[in-house]
Amino acid sequence: MRIAILGPFTAQLLTKQFDFPADARMPVGYPGAPLLTVLARALVERGHEVATITTDYIAPSGQNAPFQHFRSIDGRLDAYFCPQRARSFRPQASQPGRALDFFAHERECLVAALKDYAPDIAHAHWTYEFVWAALDSGYPTLATAHDSPAKVLRFMPNLYRAFRYAMARRVIPRCEHLTAVSPDLVADLSKFTRTPIQLLANPIDDEVMRSPGSTPQSFESNTLMMVLNGWNRLKNGATALRAFHKARIADPRLKLMCFGASWQAEGPAHQWARRNGVTGGVQFRGPTPHDTILAHMQSCAALLHPSRWEACCMAIAESMSLGLPVIAGRHTDGVPWQLDEGRAGMLVDVTDVDDMARGIAAVTGDAPLWRQLRERARERARAMFSIDHVVDSYLAMYRQAMAAHSPEAATA
Repeated sequence: MRIAILGPFTAQLLTKQFDFPADARMPVGYPGAPLLTVLARALVERGHEVATITTDYIAPSGQNAPFQHFRSIDGRLDAYFCPQRARSFRPQASQPGRALDFFAHERECLVAALKDYAPDIAHAHWTYEFVWAALDSGYPTLATAHDSPAKVLRFMPNLYRAFRYAMARRVIPRCEHLTAVSPDLVADLSKFTRTPIQLLANPIDDEVMRSPGSTPQSFESNTLMMVLNGWNRLKNGATALRAFHKARIADPRLKLMCFGASWQAEGPAHQWARRNGVTGGVQFRGPTPHDTILAHMQSCAALLHPSRWEACCMAIAESMSLGLPVIAGRHTDGVPWQLDEGRAGMLVDVTDVDDMARGIAAVTGDAPLWRQLRERARERARAMFSIDHVVDSYLAMYRQAMAAHSPEAATA
């Protein structure tokens, strides 16, 4: 099968998983976690031909349009990078900001890349420009939703998110084959379409699943970690810092490492923590390579995840796969389902400093509970996030979409 995957890809992760010519000067791509690279590699290992199609911030915005194309040395993977305008609203080089025309230039380039590759099936992720372009291309398309546009806008009420919400409202009703990564997300998106939405969680790399994971020494480290990208109401970092500060008053051995955008030294989170007197025991690490994050997940005592909304959180999924106990939101969409309603993690009220502090104290202060959560998390992760299960399910959905588009294609 010839499969095009549209969504966030970075050159760094692609070159780690696939061999490209030494003189291939690939653009940076679209920053993010390795989710789709894991999927692309798994499909290639099954013998399929795969293209990754993504966008890249390029200045000037018209440079290298409609795409740059690279092929791995063994010919098993094609990588396309399409230009993306750097500004959301302000014009640049006679072009309007990308939000004002709903990413029209970016979508045109994505369609051009699709037509150049000519796949049997397009698998597009996030219900915005990537899915829109796949639908416009005319190729059979499976769309996978990873967020709730309405809830993102509610927690991040700004003009850019309003435009993104409007894009999703146009895109979702057009999807004839749609999956979502959590039951809460299925319920949210069902309000905007009559298309049945299939539930399928995000996959985790087999290497992560097979790793030894956390150990008794991890518990003895008395160290928690947070992986949050952003300093806003949605991510809820301020409440987490206050809760950790309160837990540390009771147990001064506790430490907290913070990773992600806005969490670097002297960044927004650090400055707020200093103003509010809650920096004790806290390390602000900022954006960090994914491999380093995984290494810390195997040596820390717990993941503290205070977000008010998630779909299928990759930081939580990876922590579960490594046996790192998770402390996260009882009322946060997606999280109770991931943590098996509290059997595979500690559920707390992330809007309540005292309740979150109690959760921290319980997980870091009770070795038998820690071991129980560790084992249940790994068991749950293997049932939900196994790459073989996810790929088998996607391949079945690809064939369904191809058959619906062209009955003859299903037999190819």
